Amino acid sequence: MIRYVLAAVLSLALLAAAVPALEYGAAMNTERTLDTGIEDLDRAATSLAANDDPTPDTHPDPQRVVTVSLPEDSLTTAGVDHFEVVPREDGNFSAARYVLEDGTTRTATIDERIVWLEPTENEPIELGGAGERELVLTLETDANDEPVVVARRA
Repeated sequence: MIRYVLAAVLSLALLAAAVPALEYGAAMNTERTLDTGIEDLDRAATSLAANDDPTPDTHPDPQRVVTVSLPEDSLTTAGVDHFEVVPREDGNFSAARYVLEDGTTRTATIDERIVWLEPTENEPIELGGAGERELVLTLETDANDEPVVVARRA
């Protein structure tokens, strides 16, 4: 009888020790996935601005399509509470921020300024919910005829 009690207590102790490691691994997995999405956004926006020119109104704008994966809460991934790309008014770059459901927060710099829908707006680009989110990045001109990367949902 003592063996069964000892086995149950030992099993519970091992499970209690493994849960924090699983949670840490899930958060790291989600961070890696989101960081990849941010790098893809950065690469696409920088490539668009460096290699393309805005086109006249009669031609389609140059574009890139980027997919950002927002994992859902599971045993291997932590849920994403908030993900946004904020264009900086004081520079030619944007900041990508995310908050995981466990409170982990991270901010990364995107080397190109990305605006939402209209080149004159400075609203953050917010992506919510779990799953794949596609953004279409186009190169347009702002009110001063300067090139600007504009994001739209696909």
